[in-house]
Amino acid sequence: MLNFNAHSKKIVLTALLLFCALTVKADEWKEASQVVEQSTQAMIDLLKQGGIEASDDSDVASETVPLSESELLLGMELVLGPVIDFDSLAKGVMAKFYRRASAQQIKDFSLAFKRSLLNTYSRAVVALKINNFEIQSNANNNSKPGRQKVWVKVYANGAAYDINYAMKKRQQGWKVTNVSLNGINLGLAFRQQFSTAMAQNKGNMDDVIAFWNDPS
Repeated sequence: MLNFNAHSKKIVLTALLLFCALTVKADEWKEASQVVEQSTQAMIDLLKQGGIEASDDSDVASETVPLSESELLLGMELVLGPVIDFDSLAKGVMAKFYRRASAQQIKDFSLAFKRSLLNTYSRAVVALKINNFEIQSNANNNSKPGRQKVWVKVYANGAAYDINYAMKKRQQGWKVTNVSLNGINLGLAFRQQFSTAMAQNKGNMDDVIAFWNDPS
């Protein structure tokens, strides 16, 4: 009969805990990657269906008809609304100014940011004309529990783009909390834009929010 001493038991226990942790992380990554995969496919399907409907409405055969911007935005909100944590992203964009803001200003900016992000994302997706995408494996994933990074390679316009989604597990499920495109951190870029706007408007947050609502 094998006789484990205290040191041996500690080694076995540590190995079991490590195995359990790795299994949980693998399961979490699978869940998070499925959210990204499903939403990405839904966006592609939305554009394809929109193109079909636009062509059907055209009086000219084979004519390329622009998608309705309002319908596209509505469709994008239905696809991305459940998977993007707009409030968390908006808080990160406000950064140090978040604590200075009133509850109403936080609410107003979150809505303005959501609208502008959906608009920007919609136009980018249309311009890219995505052909295909692949979820990349999660090699060397050192994420903390409840946090995952999902890499996607998107093929569009004869080129490949690397998109990195930072994900957090919320009560409602996995949510996107930041996006990087070919190494460009969009959350950081928006944060710098907000900080610059605050400086240009002499710290008047209401003016910055108004600008975010109508940058023209």
